[in-house]
Amino acid sequence: MQGNILNIGTAYQKIVRDKKAISDKNNLFGAYWENLDLSLSKAIVKPIDLTTAKKIIEEYEWLGCMPAISLYSYGIYFDDVCGGCVVFSPEYIENLGKWDKYDYTGKIILLSRGVCLHWTPINTNSKLIMSSIKMLPKKYKIITATTDHLAGEIGTIYQACNFYYVGSMRDANPNVKSKNGDRDGWLINGKLYGSRTIRLKYGDTKMETLLKYHKDVKKVKQNSKHRYFYFVGHKNEIKYYKSKIEHLIKPYPKRNI
Repeated sequence: MQGNILNIGTAYQKIVRDKKAISDKNNLFGAYWENLDLSLSKAIVKPIDLTTAKKIIEEYEWLGCMPAISLYSYGIYFDDVCGGCVVFSPEYIENLGKWDKYDYTGKIILLSRGVCLHWTPINTNSKLIMSSIKMLPKKYKIITATTDHLAGEIGTIYQACNFYYVGSMRDANPNVKSKNGDRDGWLINGKLYGSRTIRLKYGDTKMETLLKYHKDVKKVKQNSKHRYFYFVGHKNEIKYYKSKIEHLIKPYPKRNI
């Protein structure tokens, strides 16, 4: 089935990887990756500490920061050198009971960050994501991920991993009038917070209020995120949880370039 054609430019991470492929050759260690065994079959995926994940995420990710809350992080290693990582977090709206009607509450987790370094082989990101999902606690049956069109993302990796695409659930709500760039976010000391969190912590979202508590505050535009879903468990479990969003599933979006 033909997917939606989106007029979106090159993804931000691709731009960063291309730049680092050049700049990293001039660092202290030179092109160190050229001496590594980059056989994907020998690569090992394992849990990593948040400090290791943070360093990679801040260099490559569009938001330039770790999520406000991180639950699990995993890295992929080539000859004991980390070539990328993923970070899982609580799903944004779970504590508001938004997933109750889908029977997802307590079973859903967000793949909130993911990066593979420029020197890793093709399909590294697929192996990293799918291997990491298998390592999550068994209580998680639904893995969701979001994409940001402001970062040039359409979710190519999630399509490669056979996630289901539903687009923006907010935009699909007839009671909500939304458009690109109409959501606000705030970067505070390197972490991104949404309006709901800001109001809970500080009472309002006014810049003068936030500057009373933090010197480093930056307001950034955000689109309504587009969602992908992946289901794990026994065959009947997967069928059951998929059925809850079956009516929302759409063809994959494609890049119009």
